[in-house]
Amino acid sequence: IPAILTPLKGKPYFRFGEPHPYLLETFTEMKDEHGVYLDLLYGVTAWNLIFQHWQAAKYDNSYDSPIKGRQIMYVHSGGLEGVSSQLVRYKHKGLIEPDQVQN
Repeated sequence: IPAILTPLKGKPYFRFGEPHPYLLETFTEMKDEHGVYLDLLYGVTAWNLIFQHWQAAKYDNSYDSPIKGRQIMYVHSGGLEGVSSQLVRYKHKGLIEPDQVQN
């Protein structure tokens, strides 16, 4: 049975399409450390939640994570064509430098 992940207590709930530093951090980590290029609307939000639950289970033995002991399958469904326009929104928010956005 699949588990539906929700943000952990004290962690932000992201408004759809709103640039957020945590999402940018997840985007950068997945791209630079794992070689996976995610879209900034759905993919990054999903992986941010997965990381929240994974790290909580790793560092808190009393936390009963819905992903503990389970295999995770993530289906990358595209959406990469919108990354450049979303990065412009991150630039306007001051979260990335102008030279990080392709024109």
